[in-house]
Amino acid sequence: MKIETVLFAAYGTLRSGEHNERFCRNAVSRRSATISGTLYDTGWGFPAFVPEGDTPVTVELIEIPIRDWADVDRLEGYPRLYDRILTDFCLPDGSTVQAWIYIMNHLPEQAEVIPSGDWKVR
Repeated sequence: MKIETVLFAAYGTLRSGEHNERFCRNAVSRRSATISGTLYDTGWGFPAFVPEGDTPVTVELIEIPIRDWADVDRLEGYPRLYDRILTDFCLPDGSTVQAWIYIMNHLPEQAEVIPSGDWKVR
């Protein structure tokens, strides 16, 4: 029996090697992609993505069993802290794929732009 999955973009602490990666331990697949926008360091130990801007933001597209999505939503503070939208991502080969991404509802005052667009290279 095939399990139902959901594809979402991680740009911070859910990415491989980061401290919340464990929330995606049942991942079916992971692959690199980018999206245009702006990535911020919130000053709280995790980033925030805003779809306005034209910086290529590095993400990891993670496919997880749909049963695990509620745990990711809780971690992200959805829908209070973050909302999520379905949008297009650019893969390394130039093709596009749709996936969900969490966007912060209200940036904190101390938030600073991450010029590289990559949480791991800040």
